[in-house]
Parts: sequence; structure tokens; C-alpha cells
Amino acid sequence: MKREKLKSATLFCLVLISVILTTQIWLDISIEGIFIMFKKQEVNSNELLSSNNDKASLIKPEKLILNNNGKHTLLLNETEIGLIYDRILEDTKNMLAIIFESKEGIESEKHSMEFMKNLRTGRTIELEYPFAYDYRIYANMLGVAKAQWEEIKTIDSVLVGYDSNAVYIVDKTSDSIYEFRSKALRSSIRVMVDMINRSKTYAYMFLNEVEPEKYGENVLIPINIEDTHTMAKLSSSAETDDDSFESIAAEFFGRDPSTLRRIVDPSGTVVYTDGERRGGIRMSKAGVIEYVNYSTQSKNQKDDFTVLDAVNIATNFVNSHMGFPKDSYISSIEQVAKNNKLYSCTIRYNYRYEGVPIINDETIMDNPIEIEIVNGEVKRYKRVVKDIKMTGEGKIIKNPLDEIIDIVLKRLSYDKNIDIDDIKIKDIQLSYFEYKLEGTTSMIPVWVIEAGGDTGVAGRYILNAESGVILSEPY
Repeated sequence: MKREKLKSATLFCLVLISVILTTQIWLDISIEGIFIMFKKQEVNSNELLSSNNDKASLIKPEKLILNNNGKHTLLLNETEIGLIYDRILEDTKNMLAIIFESKEGIESEKHSMEFMKNLRTGRTIELEYPFAYDYRIYANMLGVAKAQWEEIKTIDSVLVGYDSNAVYIVDKTSDSIYEFRSKALRSSIRVMVDMINRSKTYAYMFLNEVEPEKYGENVLIPINIEDTHTMAKLSSSAETDDDSFESIAAEFFGRDPSTLRRIVDPSGTVVYTDGERRGGIRMSKAGVIEYVNYSTQSKNQKDDFTVLDAVNIATNFVNSHMGFPKDSYISSIEQVAKNNKLYSCTIRYNYRYEGVPIINDETIMDNPIEIEIVNGEVKRYKRVVKDIKMTGEGKIIKNPLDEIIDIVLKRLSYDKNIDIDDIKIKDIQLSYFEYKLEGTTSMIPVWVIEAGGDTGVAGRYILNAESGVILSEPY
């Protein structure tokens, strides 16, 4: 009897090891990764700062959508599916790099924007980016020196057919969708999708499929949110304090802290300068850090300064100056030209907590991190990144269609006397909103609605996801 039990135990162990090794090989996941995949970890954002990001890793979609024969699911980069989420992004970028590098062996076809309906009613993964990437910049960020397919102007979103590995690039500038097929295009996305489908996912719908004149093509909302559906309330605090100000300033100036000049203004904001008027850094109690370099070469424009140079400089600078929070991504790239040459480039970054974007109420700063590169040098660097903790308190989320959107429409039609027919909802998504900056603050779930239309309508509306109270509006 003991011998039979020993045989059974041995057989079980062998089967378990086989499953683990197969998973490791198939998904390219470490042994530790296999076991921590679904583990919840209570960590602060300061423990999740990274200093080894490369520019390609900062290309992330604002929304990652699973389209399955007309059904839709919004995938969030949360702990439970973090490895799957990352693998989908990695495989997509690898296929794009193959397409960009050469036309050999790749079949292509051009479609009108109407083809998007076919893609969303098929079996595709859809990556919707926060802004339209310049095609060449996107390719360069993936390491492709000279990109082919020069007819493509911008990359607004990318879709991958997970049954065929066909890749589709949506270029709204050219009002076209480019389809690419090749035997060289391979991925494990179908395996990832199968794993996601085994878990409980919310069903979503694109509202433009129902009322295209009222809603934009990116308005994706969950269907039938339960009355008990909640999101965690978070607490946050500044990533810096009085004790760390001096060492941070010394890091920026690269010199002994004792050689720096320190000034404290009436609000408690601490200012450090190097004494030679080459630069200064301000650090507030609210956690806002702003570094300014006064000695940048702004007069003589460099002929060889490119946007890719700016992205490289910005990435390296943030990596070496406090680092990126977990799940950071580029949210915009703004270029300024002089005499037909690139003069400056401002790159902005956002980050997410459990897949949900963070919004702060700093009116002079739309994104938590922004850096301005002038003529190949860092001119200005500003950030307001917070240490985040989960409070354990849950907030019940209102239905976006039946309640939240109606609140905005009523606000505009009744209070502003605007015809509802002149209002178009362009986007809606959940975010975390920080409504107090001094000391320990709270981050509450909010619905963010982008409206378009006549003057007085267009802009961003932020509503408390629990109460529906409008917290911020564009006028």
C-alpha cells in the first residue's frame, strides 16, 4: 500500500513538473512568474519605480480591447493578467518590427476606415494609443532604422487577428487601414486570449455601433454594471519629503549637497540652485518637483536633432532621475520647429494603478511626468508622482450610460442651454482622481468623459464614479 502511494505521489510530481516546464517554455515565463501570476501584492508605488525602461517599453495603448465575433472586453493591466497583458504587447511590437523592416514576403492591402467594423466584429486584439504616433518615430522606437511602407503617416491604433496573425495599422491621417499578412508573423496571442477567456471578464459595447451620430468610435462602456460593482479607494502621499529634498537636488546637479544654495518660500516649497545660475530645482510639500536647466543651447539649432533623439534623452534622464512608476507610458509627444528644423520636443508620460490611469488636479500639469528637450538638451523636467496604497474601502460605480453620460448631457442642455444634438461624446473611461494634494490624500474612482461640439462643450468632464458629482469641467 505504501509503495502504491509512493508511486502515485511520484507520478503526480512528474505531471506537475511537466505542466510547469511546458508553461515556462510556451509563455517564456520564469518559474517564479508562473506562481506569482495571480498573486495580489500590497506594494507602494515608490517600490515600483523603475530605472531600466527602454523607449519601446513606454509605447503602450490607452486601451487594450479583445474583440471576439462582435463581443468586446476591455483588458486592464492589473496584477492578475499582467504577464498576459505584457506578452500581448511584446508579440504585437515584434510583428510590427518585422513589417517595418522589410517588404519582402509580406502581403499588404489598403482598406477604408469602414473596414474597422469588420475588424471589431471579428476575432482581434485592438491596441488604441493615447495619441497618433508619427509612423517613422514609432518604427524608430522599435529599433527599425529605416522603416518601409512610407505611405503610412501615423499609427493611431493597431489590431491583430489572433487566428491568423494578420496585422492592421489604423492611420487616421491617411483615412486608411493597412493590412499585412506573412508567414513570418507569428505570436502567442491566441494562447493569451484563451487564457483570458477562462477568467471572468466584463462584456463591453461600442456605443457608436448603436448611435454613431451621438458617440465617437472609441466610446467603449461595460454592459450591465452590477449595483454592487466596486473599485478600491486609494490613499496617496508625496514621493518626497523634507529629509529627501537635499539628496534629490544633489542627484540632479551631480555635486556635493553642501555646495548647493537652499531657499524656502512662504508656501514651504524648497528651492535649490547650484550658485552658478546653470539650473534650479523646486520641490513642494505636495510632491511637485520641477527642474530647470538655464544653460541649454537655445540659439544655434542643431541640424541633426530629431524626435527620436529627444525620446532617447527623455527616457535616459527620467531613468536616472527618480525613475518611472510601474505601468508608465508615453501619453503625448509635442514638437516645435524653427526654420523648418526641430527645435524642441515635450514628452509627457502617464502611469496606471492596476490598469487604471491616474489623474491629478494640478491645473498646470495634465500628466504626472513631462520633460522638455531643447536642441538636444534637457530644458525642463517636472513630475508629481505619488506613493499609492489601497485603503480597503470600495466605491460603488455608477453605470456610465444610464447615469454618468446623462448627468453630463443634462448639465450642458439645462444649465448651459445647449442643444443635445450639438453634443458628441468622444470618449469615456475610468480613472483615479486625486482631489487633495497636501499631506496624505485620497484617490477616488471617476468617470472621465471627453465631449466634442460647439464652443463651451468640448473638453474633459470628470465625475465622481460613486455619486456622479461633476468634479471638473472645461469652463
